Amino acid sequence: MAEVRYLVRRPEAVVVPNLLGADTGVLNSRGSEAESALRRADVIVCATTASEPLFPSAWVRDDAVVIAVGSHSPAARELPAELLGRASVVVEDRPTALREAGDVVLAIAEGALSEADLIPMAEVVGGRELPADRPVVFKSVGMAWQDLVVARAVLDGISRRG
Repeated sequence: MAEVRYLVRRPEAVVVPNLLGADTGVLNSRGSEAESALRRADVIVCATTASEPLFPSAWVRDDAVVIAVGSHSPAARELPAELLGRASVVVEDRPTALREAGDVVLAIAEGALSEADLIPMAEVVGGRELPADRPVVFKSVGMAWQDLVVARAVLDGISRRG
């Protein structure tokens, strides 16, 4: 059975739907269960207005997919530079990511990532194979409906590799 865990700052304020019969739960993002949930996760979706990383890179498995659609400022990020440095980083468009995606901008500034490391979404949708031995990070700066389409394309690309 699939598990869906929502990691939030105020679990008591959240009501979540049951997704297709999945075992669904809400956990405090600062609680001890958060690390365990992230270490087990196949897919991690970050959709926050965070300005600092939400969790350490070490909590993300090498075969996980991380979709970051929240922070849209060159000075804010949801993900640590170390994670982007060890991942295949997929972006909608290099120039846009370099201008608006703090996760990318800050990881490059810290030397964990380079512009050349960024993989345009069009290449993944076009069939580019991604390494199976490292996480895949998709960093979006687009509109919500685009994020959904892109996330699906990234996941389809990942399923082709394994």
